[in-house]
Amino acid sequence: MAVAWVAAGCAVAGIAQAARAGALDHVPLLDHAVGAGAEAAGGGLLLAAWWSRDRRWITRTLPALLLSIAGVVGLAALVLWATGTVNDAYPPSFALWVGAGFAAIAGCPLVLRRRRSGPAPHRAPAWRRAAAVVAVPVTAAGAFMLIDQQYGIWPQIGDVLGHSGALDAQQAHNLIDGTATPGGHPPAQGVIADLDAPATRSHFQHRSGVVFLPPAYFGPDRATLPVLVMLVGSPGTPINWLKSGHGQSTDDAYAAEHHGRAPVLVVVDQNGSATGDTECVDSPAGNAETYMTVDVPAFITGTLQIQHSSSSWGIAGFSEGGTCALDLVLGHPDIYQHAIDFGGDARPNLGNPQQTLQHLFGGNVAAQQAHDPARLMSTRHYPGVTLWFGAGADDTRGIAVGEQLSAAATHAGIVNHRFVDTGGHNWQFAGTGFARVLPQLCDEMVVSRLSPAPGRPGRL
Repeated sequence: MAVAWVAAGCAVAGIAQAARAGALDHVPLLDHAVGAGAEAAGGGLLLAAWWSRDRRWITRTLPALLLSIAGVVGLAALVLWATGTVNDAYPPSFALWVGAGFAAIAGCPLVLRRRRSGPAPHRAPAWRRAAAVVAVPVTAAGAFMLIDQQYGIWPQIGDVLGHSGALDAQQAHNLIDGTATPGGHPPAQGVIADLDAPATRSHFQHRSGVVFLPPAYFGPDRATLPVLVMLVGSPGTPINWLKSGHGQSTDDAYAAEHHGRAPVLVVVDQNGSATGDTECVDSPAGNAETYMTVDVPAFITGTLQIQHSSSSWGIAGFSEGGTCALDLVLGHPDIYQHAIDFGGDARPNLGNPQQTLQHLFGGNVAAQQAHDPARLMSTRHYPGVTLWFGAGADDTRGIAVGEQLSAAATHAGIVNHRFVDTGGHNWQFAGTGFARVLPQLCDEMVVSRLSPAPGRPGRL
């Protein structure tokens, strides 16, 4: 048995080393067969660990364990729902797999311990003890993959490990400081770079962002390229837009058909943490709105060397990021004139009205009203502004919000587009939605104001 444990340890160490080296980066996580395999393995290991003819185990210990876990999971779900910590609906089976993970953790020491019932102390067979230990990470992986497949957050293992392939800050600055890549020609594809927009004015605590620079950025006309600031939701990390939402490949594909010209994608962190939720307002949690409207534009014009033009600057956001995109454009059309709202709320929202008013606006009703999109559209004029409202076909709430906001925009005379695409409230929808929106958005942002190639129309 000792040899088996040593072999298992060596196998785990080998897998960990391969993961660190990037050998597993392209293993798909959104393949349903992979997820089903992990869940089946977790279920099988739990059954193996708990299989026993011990009467006390069957009639007392195991039922007590299962009832306790069910109570803990149910109570946690109730608290998260009541406090507004989690607003989005998880798949029903997710609670089952979270419970399975807790059961594996709690049940492991029960299986491993020496039992003193009966005429002499005894232990569970070695195969049951091994199954109990291995069941812990495998059931956790099953729960992780279930929620990942629901929302499409990490398409591959490399995305989980943070292997984005991005240039580090020094490499990016060296590249930006040159007028072109070696050889004097723009690269065939765009470049991802880890670049952070410093919070000089807002002092907002945030995570480092990432930018995608299309090929034309490395030519002589970088200053006139359009800019699309991109915001993830909560939970989320900046790289999600480029990887999970396929922002990199979509922008690259567009650039390939338009002589390297495409929007510069600037993905910043408006939340401060993976589970933070600022709704992009200045609040006791931090000056997120000032960060988005002062510090980020200064970074774009300064570090990225792109001229400000509100008519060719926009914001795209998914979920809470979509709420932010709409609110920021309506609140600051002199900075951004285009908003793409993928599945956002009708207004800044932390789960319930009282909690939203207190935590976001410090009880200031006037400040809350100043961030209500419907109210803003009914009281202000927005010449030149264009709005997009999108939702997944399975996201009934998102569809209803989009209809409501689109009607308000139309009534106010604001150019707007509403669409429903495949998917639900997840990154699969955000990715297909972005690919759908980008060509017409680029027309509205006048990407083709640079001279077109001979024989090609100037309008994209």
